[in-house]
Amino acid sequence: MKEAYIIDAVRTPRAKRKGKFSSVHPVDLMTYPLKALAERNSLDPGQVEDVILGCVTQTGEQGWCVARSAVLAAGWPITVPATTINRLCGSGQQATNFAASTVLGGTYDLVVSGGLEHMTRCAMFSDIGGEESPMLNEQHPDLVQQGESAEILTETFKLSRAQLDEFAYTSQMRAKEAQDDNRFSKSLVPVSYTDEDGNTQTLDRDDNPRPSTTVEKLGELKTVFRDNGAITAGNASAIVDGAAALLLGSEEKCSELGVSPRARIVSTAVVGSEPRIMLTGPAPASELALKKAGLSVSDINLWEINEAFAPVTLVAIQELGLDPDKVNVNGGAIALGHPLGATGAILLGTALDELERRGDRYAAITMCIGLGMGIATIIERI
Repeated sequence: MKEAYIIDAVRTPRAKRKGKFSSVHPVDLMTYPLKALAERNSLDPGQVEDVILGCVTQTGEQGWCVARSAVLAAGWPITVPATTINRLCGSGQQATNFAASTVLGGTYDLVVSGGLEHMTRCAMFSDIGGEESPMLNEQHPDLVQQGESAEILTETFKLSRAQLDEFAYTSQMRAKEAQDDNRFSKSLVPVSYTDEDGNTQTLDRDDNPRPSTTVEKLGELKTVFRDNGAITAGNASAIVDGAAALLLGSEEKCSELGVSPRARIVSTAVVGSEPRIMLTGPAPASELALKKAGLSVSDINLWEINEAFAPVTLVAIQELGLDPDKVNVNGGAIALGHPLGATGAILLGTALDELERRGDRYAAITMCIGLGMGIATIIERI
């Protein structure tokens, strides 16, 4: 039976919206991880059989198959094809799960996956226009935006504002510790940008974390979606720009290239979940991935659960019966940011780096997805 291996995983820093990457075209931003994969692995990119990238806001500068544009902009051979997919926030992870499937099925032996989201130059929701579907409204008349869904989730699972803010504070402190300890450096690819004075600068670390945050300061923030709600800018994911890529291959191709794979894709899963609450997908998706892998919660050493909003991760921890000390150990999107189409690919690399740092075996990566879905991937360190 074939296996799908992760040979390498790289990413750009995550930059604050309207910040350092404002001068960098989305396509150009994606070239940095693509080039890094080739350089780090002494890889002839002409051997890559396909590039599958996730991107949510596929309009403007991210339209017209941004994946193919990035392949060409990176100077890769014109023979390397590419496609762009959209499973909303799960796009980068879905791109990787699809890529793994092509290797497992024998279609490809070497494929690149990943994702991109430049939320400064292609604003969230800028791809949405026109009338809403009458049939969708008939079937699901109570659909709401994700912010309101996060409020409903908080109410449904009886979480308090204090719990959300405490979780957000933990995310910030864990991100601070990880940055101070250079835990992200293995996968980070520096990106050049032009500052306000026209000078060329380089960003080599995530610039969104707020290490001086306190629980008290978080508690003073105004709620965003309801006057009497619980969701604030401090306990929701930050809007940032970023890109990531992974190199996946078969055992035969790894041997041919003389590379040692870093991890094995053990199982993948995607599920539909209640579309009004919209954010409950990580638990059932993870349960399905565990079942496919023949594993239990106790077998997983590390969990990456995307912090779209604090209640998403808290509910997943509760529903799956997880040890919080195994979840998002280096912080999450509340501190580091959530570049929609790239986040899933980023989390896969983050989990792999941490497995290697600790010498652990299994990691599970899972995300909630708009319109009610969940996605999960289990990897095993080699």
